[in-house]
Amino acid sequence: MDVSAEEATLLERIAGGDQRALHQALQAHGQAVFGFALRRLGSPEDAQDVVSDTLLALWRQAAAQRGRITSLRAWLLGIARHKVGDVLRGRGQHWREQADDDGQLLAHAADPDPSPLDRLCADCDDARLAQALDGLPEVQREALYLFTYEGLSLAEIARIQQVPLATVGTRLHLARQRLRRSLAGDGGDPR
Repeated sequence: MDVSAEEATLLERIAGGDQRALHQALQAHGQAVFGFALRRLGSPEDAQDVVSDTLLALWRQAAAQRGRITSLRAWLLGIARHKVGDVLRGRGQHWREQADDDGQLLAHAADPDPSPLDRLCADCDDARLAQALDGLPEVQREALYLFTYEGLSLAEIARIQQVPLATVGTRLHLARQRLRRSLAGDGGDPR
């Protein structure tokens, strides 16, 4: 599926150096990038830096990428994911490999602080939901967030997470299954 005509025009304008077009991209997708970064980093300042770095990458790469982008939002979230990794490495947190439920080795960041979503849920009456979300592997939480809150397709999430489409489907299935079991009080592993 190709990028929409509106986004193609926006990318063309950005590639041509139109700063108003860059501002339009920020208006359309900045909140999604900020929310994604804030959830991963827990710091509004760091999340805003990720937004800025992502927009700078858009500004610099628009001309080269305009024919390859199928969704501007998904492409920006993919850039943001890499920028989040840069921030985590800058904090001295390292990327480590861990096997996901589908048996593949996946890179994820060690994050000692609860995410903003986890903090929000902890403040809610339903602390069990926060605990259930916290119990998900990071890659499953990320896929669930991108699908549920950002409305991205499985193909877009696969590009962002750099895994096969089937892996994203498995992650979403397992995340939902784990949440159901955890919230039902069983808490068992859904394998």
